[in-house]
Amino acid sequence: MKVCRDLTTFYQKNDKDIVNILSKKFKNVLKYYDLEDLKADIYLRLHKKSYIQNYRPFEIAVDDENRSWYIKPTAAKFSTYLCKFIFNYIYAYHNKINPNSLCLSWEDYNDSNFSEENNSRIKYDDVYSPIDNIDLCLEIERIFSYLKEKTENKGNIVSEDPISNVVFKIIDKEGKDGCANAELINALGFKELKKKEVTAIEEDLLSKAITNIEKKGFITSKYVDNKKRYYLKDIERRSLYNLFSYYMKGYRDKEISEKFNMTVAGIGALKRSLRNEINNCLKE
Repeated sequence: MKVCRDLTTFYQKNDKDIVNILSKKFKNVLKYYDLEDLKADIYLRLHKKSYIQNYRPFEIAVDDENRSWYIKPTAAKFSTYLCKFIFNYIYAYHNKINPNSLCLSWEDYNDSNFSEENNSRIKYDDVYSPIDNIDLCLEIERIFSYLKEKTENKGNIVSEDPISNVVFKIIDKEGKDGCANAELINALGFKELKKKEVTAIEEDLLSKAITNIEKKGFITSKYVDNKKRYYLKDIERRSLYNLFSYYMKGYRDKEISEKFNMTVAGIGALKRSLRNEINNCLKE
């Protein structure tokens, strides 16, 4: 979301984001409430509370011991600030199912909310929660973003084929710029054939091995300045981001060890590193 100072600008720039949040996070709510009506309620609430205008990207912190003050960023980004408002609002005002929405015939429909049997107002007891714990979900989303930015491209590449593993490491070392074809062949020859220079026949064999790996979809190539360069494509790393993703999907250590092609003890070591990174994220 883009930071805005008034509701009109916010609507013009971020309305699509609001629709995406409601469509993805509150599918159960949209079974009983129209999307446009729900969105209108949210905008009305934002207007009454002056919520957009009250966002402060910075706050003043006071150091009593040193008798000084300084300005620091607020804990919540603008998107988190708005998401928390939307989640709390829907949880508070749209978490009850109107029985009339579940009627199978007009005979059961009662829009007066009055019970003739008890001579009292009907209370809706069928309550559902779109999200069990909103704060927890926001924290998990923040942890995912933190781990993705910091660890997604770190960690050993998962590969059962020794030659493929060497190729991956050579290309990976070159980073986003990729690895030139000649450099890859020379490095692979040094690693596999233990030679600083390879013959024409050996170069042909190494080229075919690289082509086979490319056909499997793990690497890709393109010409840059008339030179062929290789890049990593669909590979899986033993990264903390992937480890956390597997845990969130319900995988157990034994299952993850099979995915990562490593021992359960190795998963335990990664888990300790993951715990440290999560603690670092929560401290920020």
